[in-house]
Amino acid sequence: MTFQQLTYFVTAARFGSINQAAEHLYTHQSNISNAVRQLEEEFSIQLFDRNSKGVQLTTAGREFLTYAQDLVRKKENLEQLYQVRVKNHPQHFSVAAMRSFFAYAPLLAILDKHLWNEPMNLRLQKCSRMDVIDLVSRSEADLGILFSMQGAVSRLMQAARIRDVELTPLGESCLHAVMRSGHPLLRSGDLGGLSRYPYVIIENDEDYSRLYDDASGSISDLFSTPPSTIISTNDSMACQSIVANSDAFFISTTPWKHGPHYDFASIPLSGEENRITFYSVIHCGQSLSPLGQEFLESLRQLMQEL
Repeated sequence: MTFQQLTYFVTAARFGSINQAAEHLYTHQSNISNAVRQLEEEFSIQLFDRNSKGVQLTTAGREFLTYAQDLVRKKENLEQLYQVRVKNHPQHFSVAAMRSFFAYAPLLAILDKHLWNEPMNLRLQKCSRMDVIDLVSRSEADLGILFSMQGAVSRLMQAARIRDVELTPLGESCLHAVMRSGHPLLRSGDLGGLSRYPYVIIENDEDYSRLYDDASGSISDLFSTPPSTIISTNDSMACQSIVANSDAFFISTTPWKHGPHYDFASIPLSGEENRITFYSVIHCGQSLSPLGQEFLESLRQLMQEL
């Protein structure tokens, strides 16, 4: 006995006709007849009396119909229940990135497309380079985004192999000094005086002995002397507010692309040592969901615009 056989039988009983049941179910008459015959053989009963006008339930057929309808109805209710759950079940997608900009910027296009069409659970995490690799390795993040200067690439690739993750280049950029548009250094065009101004570090772990959240000799070389004032924070909005309302500055991995919220200017730092390569991080042997693939494609387009 199958649910298809029961459905064919219940429909034939409802219409009192094999032909009408076949038309209603978009199938052939022979399929209905064969299903009814198989049920009769399996249970050793006669379900219908057949005549020129159609079919009529026997006494045994009416009793069998009661149970068959109940089973078919329960099956339909179960299907409807889980169809609704699947339809309303949110897609889950998590990104671990060394900079939140690279996590939220591609989501804007996704939200414009999907916001009112389907539910989603999205998680964005800002963390260190090795944390990005570890989160993807442990399947706690679907996608990682990190960057590296050329001198650290070989160590990065070795760490990726050990943790069974795959790194794919996304594009390149260079470090930039970001400051408000009216900053005095913009008038002189000379970054040699950076040490005189407050320096805001957007860090992951509090460490005042470093000039960047990732050790960088090229950033250290910016300063003829250590900055007179260092402000360390892991809150990017606090960093931006400080720079927008003072002569402080911060170092960005890209030109300023964070929207029109602040009137900032960014100055590229010269030298090959300030070139940065960005990578996507995916667990080896795993593929991204359609939502993840859409995110990654938007990220690639973003990198091409830098």
